[in-house]
Amino acid sequence: MSELQGHSMAALERLCAHYEQEQKRQGEQIEALTQRIERQDAESETLRRRIERQDAESDILQEQFERLDGLVTALAQDYETLAATLRELWT
Repeated sequence: MSELQGHSMAALERLCAHYEQEQKRQGEQIEALTQRIERQDAESETLRRRIERQDAESDILQEQFERLDGLVTALAQDYETLAATLRELWT
């Protein structure tokens, strides 16, 4: 083998080794990104469930508020009636 061929083979071997290292590094990066995406997907699912739960709780609170508002309105009317009755009795 000539000296030029030897240099070419050595350069090709270095290039192959560098290529393999780069492929391994990119594979590790892809794996890390895949794991990160999976974690973010899990976090997104957790957030989605929380939002659904909070929406349900908000609906319940809205219903309770409306019921309470109705009760307060009725109570205010009863007090007005009571006050009018008492005024009539005292005059």
